[in-house]
Amino acid sequence: MLSYAFLIHALLGALLSGISLAILSPFVTLKKIAYMGEALSHIAFAGIALALLLSLNLSLVTMLFVLAVAGLIGFVSRFFQTEETNVITIFLSVAMALGIILISAKKDYSFDLASYLFGNVLLINKTDIYSLIVLSVVNISFITLLFKELFYMTYNMTVAEVFGIRVKTVYYLFLFLLAINIVVAVKIAGVILVTAQLVLPASIAFQYVRKLKPAIIISILVALVASLIGFYISWQFNLPTGAVIVLVEFMLYLLSLIINKRSKVRN
Repeated sequence: MLSYAFLIHALLGALLSGISLAILSPFVTLKKIAYMGEALSHIAFAGIALALLLSLNLSLVTMLFVLAVAGLIGFVSRFFQTEETNVITIFLSVAMALGIILISAKKDYSFDLASYLFGNVLLINKTDIYSLIVLSVVNISFITLLFKELFYMTYNMTVAEVFGIRVKTVYYLFLFLLAINIVVAVKIAGVILVTAQLVLPASIAFQYVRKLKPAIIISILVALVASLIGFYISWQFNLPTGAVIVLVEFMLYLLSLIINKRSKVRN
């Protein structure tokens, strides 16, 4: 199987994409902004549509568009003291509506909705691999250098601000980093897998541990195991890789629920 270069690129892309998103997964889950991940991945649709309509660089326009919307969501929810979930939902709906209008305006282009939803790991090239490696390094560095601020941002931003911790700045940096990860991953993995990998790894991890650092490690391991198993199954049975990885992660999630339940009964 791995005698083909494109398959090696596909496997590396799936693994690196999973690692990048899994690193952020515990923070997204604890901060209860899992919907933000899903929203940004759908907002990317409007960015893609805008780039196609204007015949501009797809990746660059999508990245700038999603970063702008992510910053706007953070600003509106913080400045106007508005429920974050409601703001995310509003911007998600508006962005999808805008994307549909822009796509319909591009009469000579047929948008590949299947690739947008499920991605296509078989089209991953060396440039994508390098981008994912850099992104993983940036994620790890960001969390390592700002772990204390991220910890307080996740659990209680108000108390942290009282004690002079720079959680507001870190909050916006986290949103921007999350947006960048999603834009890069959507091209490779698709919206469905991106959303799953932002939620499921941490949801599994917190069935076994309660501390943040072990949860990050377990999340990464879950993403790696699910990517390897999912990739192998998809190759053997000629199935969509992204969809299979999601189902593998879901099975691991169900297993973690059963193990956690049994552990509580015994105790």
